[in-house]
Parts: sequence; C-alpha cells; structure tokens
Amino acid sequence: MSPLRAIVVSILAVAWMGPGCATTPAAPVLAKPAPSMSVAVELPPADYERYRAAADALRNFDSGGSVTRIRWQRDRVLFTRLGERYACDLDTGDVQSLDDADADGRPRAGARRGGGRRGPGRGRQRAREESPDGQWVAVCRDWNVIIERADAEDSETDDGEGKAASDPAALVAEIPVTTDGHRKHRYGTASWVYGEELRQNRAMWWSDDSRRLVYYEFDERDVPDFYLVGGLTARRTSTLIEGYPKPGEANPIASLHVYDLDTGITRRLDTTDDDGGEWYVYFVRFAPDGHTLLVNRTNRHQNVLHVEAYDLDSGARRRIVTETQETWQDNRPTMRFLADGHRFIWRTERTGRAQYELRDLDGARIATLTRNGGPVIGIAQVKEKMGDAGVLFYRAYDEHEPLDVHLYRVDLDGTDARRLTSADGHHTVAMAPNGRFFITRCETVTDPPITTLHDIDGTRLVTLAEPDPERIAGCLDSADAPVGPPPPAPELFTFTAADGRTELYGWLHKPRGFDPGRRYPLLVEVYGGPGSKGVRNTYRPAHPATELGFLVAKIDNRGTAGRGKAFKDAVYGKLGTVDLDDQAAGVRALARRPYVDGDRVGIHGHSYGGYMAALAVLRYPDVFHVAVAGAPVTDWRNYDTIYTERFMRTPQENAEGYDAGSCVQHAENLRGRLLLLHGMVDDNVHPNNTWQLVKALQEAGKDFEIMLYPDRGHGLGPDAQRRRVEFLWRHLRGGGGS
Repeated sequence: MSPLRAIVVSILAVAWMGPGCATTPAAPVLAKPAPSMSVAVELPPADYERYRAAADALRNFDSGGSVTRIRWQRDRVLFTRLGERYACDLDTGDVQSLDDADADGRPRAGARRGGGRRGPGRGRQRAREESPDGQWVAVCRDWNVIIERADAEDSETDDGEGKAASDPAALVAEIPVTTDGHRKHRYGTASWVYGEELRQNRAMWWSDDSRRLVYYEFDERDVPDFYLVGGLTARRTSTLIEGYPKPGEANPIASLHVYDLDTGITRRLDTTDDDGGEWYVYFVRFAPDGHTLLVNRTNRHQNVLHVEAYDLDSGARRRIVTETQETWQDNRPTMRFLADGHRFIWRTERTGRAQYELRDLDGARIATLTRNGGPVIGIAQVKEKMGDAGVLFYRAYDEHEPLDVHLYRVDLDGTDARRLTSADGHHTVAMAPNGRFFITRCETVTDPPITTLHDIDGTRLVTLAEPDPERIAGCLDSADAPVGPPPPAPELFTFTAADGRTELYGWLHKPRGFDPGRRYPLLVEVYGGPGSKGVRNTYRPAHPATELGFLVAKIDNRGTAGRGKAFKDAVYGKLGTVDLDDQAAGVRALARRPYVDGDRVGIHGHSYGGYMAALAVLRYPDVFHVAVAGAPVTDWRNYDTIYTERFMRTPQENAEGYDAGSCVQHAENLRGRLLLLHGMVDDNVHPNNTWQLVKALQEAGKDFEIMLYPDRGHGLGPDAQRRRVEFLWRHLRGGGGS
C-alpha cells in the first residue's frame, strides 16, 4: 500500500462513520506491509457475493439426515423431514407420509403460531408481573413497586359486595408498595450487571395464592455511573447512564422484601451472612409448594454458593445446599424437583466434573446418581414411576471421548446406570413422554447426521432420516459462480496444549479444489471464553470463508466446557494468557502441515472473541498476522465485576494477571494488521475499551484500522461482517497468493 493510498483509506474510514463522527480522531492507516504478506488489493465484489451466497446456503442447509417438529402420540410419532410431514408407527416401525393435515386435523408443519409477549432487553428485568389468580399486576414504575388491580376499570362500579366485601385490598385500584425509589436506589427492578451476568430477568415474584409479592431492592448509590453518548447521528446527543460496577469497585447491594396484600405489611428478608462480606442475591423463585421462597447467594469471589429457603410467614431461613470451589462455583446449578415437591436433582462439580445428586429440601443428600462418564450436560427426562425407584435420563459427555455426547439412564437410587446410545458421536435426543422410546440424531464433525428411533433399552428400531450424498455435494451450488469441485470433508484434529501435555481439539475446513501441494492462508475463528464450547462433534459440510480460498479453523483452548473442572480452572486468574497460548499452539501445530502457510494467519472474533483476536496479534505477532476484533474487552479492568472477578478476582488481588492479559499493555508489540470494530452505544463492552487500545497504539506509533458504528450496541450488524471479510481478504489473499 502506498503512503498516499493509505491516507485515503484512513480518510474514508472516518467518512464511513457519517458526518456526526467526522471529528472523532481515527488512527491513521499507514501500515507497512509485513515481510511475509503481499501488498493488499480489494476483494472483488463477485467473490464477496459468492461468500454471502455460501453463508446463506450453509445457514439453511439440511443434509437430509435430520428431523424436526417431533410430536409424540399414543402409538406413533410425527416428524418433519426435508419439509415433508411423516408418521412412524411405534409398534411396527412403518413410516408413512402424511397429507396436508395430520390425523388430528392440525396444520401441516411450517404453519406459524402466534408469538408470545416479548421479554425484557438484554440485562433488563420484566416491568410487569401478573398474579396467578389474574386479579393483580405488580408494576415497576419510576423505580417503585405498585400493585394494580387487573380489572381496575371494572372495580369502579363494584357495589362493595361479594369479593370486595371480603377483600379490603380489592376496594382500591392501585397500591403503592414503595414510594421513595429513584435510579440509584430502586425497587422492583435489578442492576444491569445482575441481568447480564446472573441471568436475572425478573425482580418481582407472586406467591401461588396471590397474597404475597416478593420484590427486589437495589442500592446502587456507591456504584459509579458509566456514561454513553446516544444520538450520535441526530442533531442533538443524549446521555445514557448506567450504574456499572467494574472490577474492584463497589457493587450494588441487593435485598428482598415481602409485601402482604392482606395486612399491607412489608417484611425485609435477611440475605446477609455472618462474615459481613458481600453476597450476590439472585435466582429467586418459589419452591413447588408455592410459598417457600428459594434464593441463591454467592460471595464476591463466587467460589461459595448457598441455596437457601425462606418461610414467608416467619421470615426464617434455612440452608439447603452449599457448594465450594477453590476457583469459581457455577452460579445456577440445575435444581429439578420431583413430584413430591421436596426431593430434587442437583448438579454439582464437587468431584471435579459435573454430576447429578438426589437431595432433599431438609438439606440431606439422598443419593449420588451419576458416578461414571464425563460431565453431565442436561436432564432429558425423569420418570418417577418407572421401575422400583424411578429413572433419570440425562445427556453427558463420554468419559474417554470428550467431544461425544450420549444419552444415559440411572435409577433414582443411584443403581442400574448405563449408556443408551451406542454409536460414537454427538447425540441430540428427543424422548417420548411415556419414557418408552427416544429419537436420536447422531453426527460427528466428519459424518453427517442420521436420525433413528430406539426403544428405552437403546435398541434401534428404525431409521427415520439419512443423509443424502447429492445434497451434501451440492450444498454450495446456490452460491454464485462456484469455483472448482465441492470442498473436502471437514476434519477434526488434535494437538498438544501449550502446557505440553493436555490434548486439545479443533476442526478444519478446506477450500474448493483443495490441493495439498499448494499453500493456503489460515483463518482462525475464535471465542474461547471460560465455559464456552466452540468445537463440537457436529457436522457442517463447509465453511463460507473457504469460498475465498481460506483454510478455516476453530480451536477449543483450556478453560472451555466439557472437559471437567480442572480443565476449566486452568485459566483462573490468567484470562488472555493460558487460553491464547493454546490458540497459538494450535496454529503452530497446523502450520507444520505443508499446505498451511504459516506466514499468512488471520484471526477474528467478537466480544470475548474480539478480545482474543486483538490480543493474538499483540502477544503472538510471529503466529498471527492479521486480526479483526469486534467489540473487544481490551483490559479486564474495564468489564463488570460479576463476570471478571469470577475468573480474575479483583485488580487489587491480581494486578499481574490483569496486566498480562491486557491488550493495552501489549500495544507496542503490534507488527501485523489490525481492524477494530465497535458500536458507540455498546452498554456491555463499553467503547472506551477500544479507545484505550487506540490511544496506546497511537502512542506506540502503530498503524491499524478502525470502524465505528454510531447507533450500534454490542451487536454490529451485516456491515461489520462485510468489513471483516474484506479486511481479511486484503491482507491474507490480496496480492495473488494461493
């Protein structure tokens, strides 16, 4: 790139932001081509359209081996295959095509049903909660809790007899439960960080008898505010304000109150602890009896979890379960109640891998249900009347093949544990309500899905759907002007982690007309955050970026899910080091192959993946040469308390770990190409993350590109995809490489 053209590109980058951003300082794009890369040229429009067409084709691709819209009936199961509706007789195994309506007269598959009410936005809570009897609505209005009569208009003509005579509260249309709420001290809603990180999308809860309302109080007066500027493309801007606690800062203080509709009295529940420390109070719900309140509480380090029960009559609490870890504890383990409303199935990592126990509300552990196999994933079904003790059906990873997922069963007394799916691979299961049959879709990275019906002992009865080789071979035929034969089958590969001993997994896609005698640029897709799962043993016939001549890989580093607690714990206090070390180790392993051009390696991701992508070209400039980072956390001091401190503790406790994983601290190492993408109203990963890195790169005299979206939040939309693809093409393929 000539200096003149580089300056023009820099000016255009600002112009693309729109007139409202013209004064925003942007980094000059005066990058000198690295010795290993060719001079960049633009991506031909036809090639990008081919990429988009391939992406669309793959997004909706069905090999023919899957079924959808499964519906069980007494003696048959209905399902859809390739848009056609079928029925399988459960006694004979015969499969027949159905007419436009099934035997029940219901519409053929594909008919749309009316949608429900939209939920709250990301990190937010519902503002209205209707009582179970339908007569009251709890509303959060102006930071206060108000109870309204659901039939307020009708109540004005009530003659005072009947229900109103026996229910004094029914004589009023509105009850102000709280009156002193404001933004920094609120009722009936929660902190954004609770919604985002603890999945707390409710802040008011009715008892089953509709006579009590439990609600949150949040005191954020010590929580620093964060300011975003909205309306960047309007004539006037606005200020968007959120109490956003960052690592080491004051947290919101959450408490719970109970309002009694009969007496008008409010009781505050005791959610404190004897140690006087900070505790998160969340996952509030009623036990099956409808009046016992269950609450999860975890300390600020999130390595101790208590599940506690509150008696709403007395306010007394008792502890049901305590879980403790050296690192971090899962904040919301599975708690599945049995029919008696007292016993429950509990997910624990006490043994070092996720397993199930049977416990009781009195605090006792009744039985250890799962002892063998890999970490459990989820409950498929519970049949309490099956056999002598009842049966739990569940999915879990294979103990010896950590990418394979199987269906297992165990009696509820912990006996007769066995695996029900026999074929190797990843099993997605649908069970019959009567517990006598199940359908499984089995696939691997290299083998397309096949769907089969089994009896409850695992015996295969009939194949419901098989892959169609012609469909797979032609999966990209809808792409404009396909070039060359179909891509080769995807590959699952293994390599040794940066610790020199742990086996890790990745998948690799190759382009059309792949020739092992040529050298291809490698593109790495990354997320890699703690507990995530990028590499699954599931089938995808191709990757759209292979249409542009890339090898495409995804790698699961240490810290990701499915391999046990110690595997996840490897990144504790070391985000951006251990996980990125493993990504680099995977690329180095691939670069030893003669067809992988180790001098042309790109990486891209969004959010945590954007962080990994930006850090990759800074910490490993000899391994990664081009990066596109979408909405990256560039220093963990900038993110929220709950997520960050769970894995990193506070900056006061772990300054070295924060510095080691900071993009800002490594800015002077940039040698390759870097594109930063960020939405200017991102209330999750704030734009100051990118601005801090911009400043550090500028001060270090480094060249990079940046694209800002004035009206976008954490999601950036289709334009960002196009910028990413074009940037990767220019710097990895532009100039005529293979």
